[in-house]
Amino acid sequence: MAFDQETRTRLQKFVGDARKLLSDEFTQQLQNTYGLDPVTGGVASLSDLPALSPTDQQTAQLLRDTLEHYLASSHKADSHKDIALVTATLERIVREQSFTVLNRLTALRMAEARGFIMGAISPDPEDPTKPPKGFQLYQRIAGGSLGETGQAYQHYLFSVFDELSLDLAVLFDRYSSQGRLFPRETVLLELLDLINHAEL
Repeated sequence: MAFDQETRTRLQKFVGDARKLLSDEFTQQLQNTYGLDPVTGGVASLSDLPALSPTDQQTAQLLRDTLEHYLASSHKADSHKDIALVTATLERIVREQSFTVLNRLTALRMAEARGFIMGAISPDPEDPTKPPKGFQLYQRIAGGSLGETGQAYQHYLFSVFDELSLDLAVLFDRYSSQGRLFPRETVLLELLDLINHAEL
């Protein structure tokens, strides 16, 4: 069944809003956490980032490896010194990370709607003030072992990604170079509001 123009326009607005939200978030993460600046093209040495956790150090290295790979594939001499090329490449990395997260979460929402998975990102249909049913079950099993609600919810989503990656690794592999970043809790909640909007 073809979408009418109004539906197409609404979906386009959703994708644009979600992409901007995630792009802003991941640009900040690159600047503030990983020492990569898509605005100025600055790339800090990993030795200048001693406060990173081991997981964040791995992510920082992977982001640098991705940057190196893309710069090398430009076949341009001294590509590291071409600030415009470095900023464009870092912006590409931000776009890839943003679309991966958006695609993962919208795929979860569509799987929920079709009954393939228990509610993972939409509120409990019986009581919209409660979190998704799948997360409620996960919390009961995990108890307080995974930290505050926001941390526990991130762990829950990661476990759903890991389960689905067994069959759909291209989309759900959390360790792929295009899908290492994840939005902070406040941004994630904004994104879920966009995905769960009644018009969609």
